[in-house]
Amino acid sequence: MSSECQQIELTNNLKELTRLEAWLASWAEQMSVDSKTLFQLNLVCDELVTNTILYGCQADVVHTIRISLKIDKDSIELTITDDGIAFDPLTLPSPDVQASVEERRIGGLGIHFVRESMDEVVYERVDKLNTLHMKKIGRKTR
Repeated sequence: MSSECQQIELTNNLKELTRLEAWLASWAEQMSVDSKTLFQLNLVCDELVTNTILYGCQADVVHTIRISLKIDKDSIELTITDDGIAFDPLTLPSPDVQASVEERRIGGLGIHFVRESMDEVVYERVDKLNTLHMKKIGRKTR
């Protein structure tokens, strides 16, 4: 199993999500990643990239969002880097998922999905770049 890192660069355009989904599917096929893990990676990437595009980037300026994946026999490492506004999503409180939809505060479900889907999540801001390093341990293959 190769531990080679594969990357894709996107711009801050919601149409890029289609390209991201196709790239993830192709990567998962190449690496024999099971469908549940692919679903979780898709969910995490979609949530984080969408929020970066909608809230972290100036709409009239082209920004770069880089997604990289590295796999080995025991884990998958996912890193998302962007040059948008400095923001650590891990500072957001966890939503009360037990509350009714009417009582629940708007927002926060995306990072909740990230925390639930990934085993490790670390944020850092280096050289004007937001970086989320995530790891999924105990990967399964098809």
